[in-house]
Amino acid sequence: MRNRFFIIAALLALLAACYKDKGNYDYNVPEKPIITNLDTVYSVFVGDSLIIKPTIQYSDPAKLSFDWKIAIPELTSDLSFNGPEIRTVFGLGANRYRGKLTITDNSNGMKYFHDFIVSGKTNFSQGTTVLSLHNGETKLSFIKPDGTVQPDIYEAANLGEKLGGKPRQLIGLRHASIEPWHTTSYWVFTDEGEKGVQIDSYTMKKIKNLSGNFFIPPSTLAPGNFSPTQMESMNGVINGKLYVGMTQTWNKNPLYNMFGNPAEGDYNLFEQAAFNSVMPYFLGYDKVRKQVVAFTNFGNPAYIGTGYQVVGSAFDPRSLGLDLLFFVQVNDGNCFAVGKDASGTLKEIKFGVEFMGIILIKPEYIRNFSQPSLVTPTTKWTNSPGEIFYFTSGDKIYRYNPTNEDFRQLTTNFEGKEVTMIKLIDGGNTMLAGTEGTLYHLDVSTGKFGDIIKKQTGIPGLTIDAVIRNDP
Repeated sequence: MRNRFFIIAALLALLAACYKDKGNYDYNVPEKPIITNLDTVYSVFVGDSLIIKPTIQYSDPAKLSFDWKIAIPELTSDLSFNGPEIRTVFGLGANRYRGKLTITDNSNGMKYFHDFIVSGKTNFSQGTTVLSLHNGETKLSFIKPDGTVQPDIYEAANLGEKLGGKPRQLIGLRHASIEPWHTTSYWVFTDEGEKGVQIDSYTMKKIKNLSGNFFIPPSTLAPGNFSPTQMESMNGVINGKLYVGMTQTWNKNPLYNMFGNPAEGDYNLFEQAAFNSVMPYFLGYDKVRKQVVAFTNFGNPAYIGTGYQVVGSAFDPRSLGLDLLFFVQVNDGNCFAVGKDASGTLKEIKFGVEFMGIILIKPEYIRNFSQPSLVTPTTKWTNSPGEIFYFTSGDKIYRYNPTNEDFRQLTTNFEGKEVTMIKLIDGGNTMLAGTEGTLYHLDVSTGKFGDIIKKQTGIPGLTIDAVIRNDP
């Protein structure tokens, strides 16, 4: 009992002391240096002067010291500068480098940190890279922002080396964790698979051939279509098998984005697969068994074939019996395909997909494509995020809305030349369309049907693909 009395008395005394404490303290907030005119990104051409000169507001600047560091990840080191500004010749490569300014108030030891990025640029940092077919040869050209075309840029940058085979596809690799995005390299794919090539986007010099992107390359390489990811890697169909670029290491590691073994299994894929970027699955179409097949993707793709569940009876995805012409998944959601049945009738299908621990396929419809005469052996297809489809038909492009089966010809006159490529950019609001010698930028935003935004000429041969680069 006595112990309890003493404890209670001590608590009452402590409370009384706290009650008498009126909290009258004098606290002076230390002055903080105000930094202005310090940008988040500094773009500088290789070999030019890098000048970073912020404005500092502080009552006694002599009390401040300045430490600048620019990290060079590929060398695991950094550049260091002291003083209130940086003035130097930029001798690093054409890449993006993270920088940090540390300001120290030597009167009290307080430190203030400011981050920025130095973006090394070359003449290829802004413009359009174009893949074309000229006199049976694959060509790579670069269109400058002023419209000047630099043809055969790959040959010029690689001591006359040519790109082998007939061109199929051009993609640019980017990394979502680096803001703002910038294009780090290109891949050119041709029908001579082993001669597909990765190209440095800043110098146009070859990095490696497609065969060099395998830990153990197959004896032959027959490329289908490839899809770039948000992780500076790519997935694709090669020899009818599914390949996924490795991302389990640092993106500057030489092994990054390399291909290991394909997803093992008895299947032979159509050239286009649906590479879902959100859920842990991929979809493909077995062109021999003529059925939709699936792959799980928990770090490494695994073929599960028709081991999915089907909800609905509009059609059986395990037994479609179509020879596909086009296959796509829109916004990681609904899938669409166009193909011919055994009688040669052109069909279109739509099905939904969900992942609930297992893959659920929800067939919506299979029906005759209502304008089959517009589809030719050279027809190209593309689609918007809003499930609006576009396809070429000779020297024309058609917009197709499958919801109401509405077809509309785009208004652009291609001067009687066959349209050899179409691609949507800007969230589906702008279309790139190519013909012999020309790349068109068309307005296909809401209520627009292909008004010409600009027209770039001087491309050698037939335009096959294009990537716009506008790095800051």
